[in-house]
Amino acid sequence: MKKIPKKWRELSKEERFDIPIKYFNIDRTTIEKIRKITNPKERLIEAARIQYELFGDIHSYLTVWIAGYLSDVIIRQKFGSTQKLLNLFFKPEKFPKEIKPSWADIKRKIKIPEKIDEKLAEETGIHIGDGNLHISTDGKKFKSYRYGITGDLTNEYIYHTMHIKPLIKDIYHLDISVLRREDKNAVESYCKSKAIVTFKNKILGLPIGNKKEIRIPKEILKNNEFQKKCIVGIIDTDFSITESLAITGKLHSLNIIQDMKKIFDENKINYKVKIYEEYGRFYIKKESAIKIIEEWKLKNQKHISKYNLFKEFNKFIPYSTTPERLAVLRGKLEIAELEQICKKRRVSIGS
Repeated sequence: MKKIPKKWRELSKEERFDIPIKYFNIDRTTIEKIRKITNPKERLIEAARIQYELFGDIHSYLTVWIAGYLSDVIIRQKFGSTQKLLNLFFKPEKFPKEIKPSWADIKRKIKIPEKIDEKLAEETGIHIGDGNLHISTDGKKFKSYRYGITGDLTNEYIYHTMHIKPLIKDIYHLDISVLRREDKNAVESYCKSKAIVTFKNKILGLPIGNKKEIRIPKEILKNNEFQKKCIVGIIDTDFSITESLAITGKLHSLNIIQDMKKIFDENKINYKVKIYEEYGRFYIKKESAIKIIEEWKLKNQKHISKYNLFKEFNKFIPYSTTPERLAVLRGKLEIAELEQICKKRRVSIGS
């Protein structure tokens, strides 16, 4: 839904009444029909309904102008509050008692999972790896709730757009934004939602801000399949595949390291881990790495394309990017061409 023009306060009554037609393309005949309704309450309801049907949203000022009134005071006079009018159209989903959704959450029909499943377990792993929760307060003491996932633009844009975005949509019924930050070579998937941030913090136990003390949620640790999916999310975001087809990764949360050790031990994954003062580093040996890639099913093409390229050509090509490897696998780029590209890139970076 478009924003109301900023200069509307400077407009005459007639010009304001023309905003629904001029800026929102609402049919003039429909508006005239609404304005002929004699009961003010019914007129306002119909003015709200046409917006809801066209845009899936309702703006109080647009409502009164469609109805032929100058001020939104008429809504409060007839309904007691703007919220009561909006409640006729937006029915809140069921939320756990710990969660008080914002009006924006209700309008977007955000859903909060009632129980852990494999998709939520994987998304939690993605959060543990590259995600962050943030709550900020502005000068008017208004709180803003934000959940973001940040990755490498060159190698993970496909993962964010083709996997993370639909995964979030499936779990929370929300279309997240995916930003390309060219100056930082970063891709960020994010949403602003009080309900989602509160769910992750209060129910899953994931921290706001610094993740040094983060842990895998207890409900995930109770189920072996959920454990695997959570590990998939962590490896997809925080680990890499070496030229020997091992998987390696550095983690700053010693809690997560202990959780992962337990999961690897229970699933007979062959690994080594070194613990330093501020972080730990995993090294998962080739046979177990392949088991995780194939059986646990990694989703990030940054990893999968390396593995598939090795399987098809028996080659690991340093300095190659995800789009380049996919181009070779799809027959759009010759393997010899990619080798030449990466050889030149290696020299360029080395110099």
